[in-house]
Amino acid sequence: MREKEGFHQIMEQLNEMFPEQGMLTVTEVSRFLGVSVDTVQRMRSKGSLRINAATRRITKADLARQIGV
Repeated sequence: MREKEGFHQIMEQLNEMFPEQGMLTVTEVSRFLGVSVDTVQRMRSKGSLRINAATRRITKADLARQIGV
């Protein structure tokens, strides 16, 4: 499967902002996207952002794939 355009750029930004983490919390995702936690939760409930329900975390690669254009 081909990566979305911007995937590598988003991964670089994520790695700069969160160098020691492989998975991010909802709060960290909101900080990265520059939106509120409530907005991230709405994105999640609408299905436009898939975050693991059990851990409430998302891998940086999954986030980059989901928000890439």
